[in-house]
Amino acid sequence: MVETATMPPCTRRALLTTAGTGVITSLAGCGSLLNNSPSTEAPPFEGTDGYRVFMAEGVDFPNVEAVSFVGEESSADVSVYPSGDGHVQQVRDCLTDGRPAVVAGPDAQWTVMQACARSGRSYGFTQNGWTPTDRIAAAVPKQGRLDTHKFVGAELPRDLPWAVSEVLDPQLPDFPEPLDLGVPDGSTTIGRSRIRGVNDVGGFDRWDIVRLAVKVEPAVVSVDMQATIYGGATSKSASSYKPDRVRLVSDVPGNITGISPQNTDLEGLAVETTDSAGSDESFTQYTFTPQKNAELRSFAAWTRTQFQTNDTEPPISYDSNGRFRWRDPQLLEDDTWVHHTPGEAVWYPNR
Repeated sequence: MVETATMPPCTRRALLTTAGTGVITSLAGCGSLLNNSPSTEAPPFEGTDGYRVFMAEGVDFPNVEAVSFVGEESSADVSVYPSGDGHVQQVRDCLTDGRPAVVAGPDAQWTVMQACARSGRSYGFTQNGWTPTDRIAAAVPKQGRLDTHKFVGAELPRDLPWAVSEVLDPQLPDFPEPLDLGVPDGSTTIGRSRIRGVNDVGGFDRWDIVRLAVKVEPAVVSVDMQATIYGGATSKSASSYKPDRVRLVSDVPGNITGISPQNTDLEGLAVETTDSAGSDESFTQYTFTPQKNAELRSFAAWTRTQFQTNDTEPPISYDSNGRFRWRDPQLLEDDTWVHHTPGEAVWYPNR
């Protein structure tokens, strides 16, 4: 077997996190986002039909027939802004008015983070950092909170219509809800945060959903991780590389009280779970692989991890990594391609 990219031995925490906050540097080995190269073609997309899009000055948006552009922000279903400190207030105002905001350009996530911080709503980010090639981010008002989106491997301006369509109409499978581990009574959803990516062989979609229960003592944090791997940029595109494995790993700052699923087979997948319950460490690892002889064009993984905390002041954080692998069966040896999404997740409840 030949691996397109490999990782040298390093600690679990190094596998999960990156070098501090802010910009994720392109470190070699376990700190890097592996194979994070743009796809050679724009991802196919649907979901912009009938929507009205406001384009702020300074945004280069390819002319797409299915998009209806409007000149007033107040009449738009979604607004698109360039990145930069000078646009933070515009993004914040858009979110305050209840409309999704997409930001395009260098340090797009920073602009969105600053706007969310000024919004007065609960929100979070699966990664508290970004690379110079992560140039599209977004936030969407939902039931008193903000859901955040980050796109990796996308090219500007080519892939901006695709990203906008993904914000307006995410193409997600039906995840079972709840899992066999219920959330405590009185839990409040802090937010949902997403990393949507494309690379040379496929695509992936990772969501973290965090809930907080403060009426129990100590408080309980529930972290749902939902991930989809595609054999192509989307479920409707194809690649010689087939989805081969999804591994979801987390290191949390409190005593783990529940995990789901346990070791099992479900919906064509074999699930292997490892956790440190009862030890001094607090980590979980869930591995999802297609069952023997199953060739899937895409598949979805879903997990729930709960831990106790005495500190509910923001930010609530944990370290995590979604590890996606594709395999290309070849005549002599299989070739594999991997893409990791390591980082520190940060969540800001508004209570």
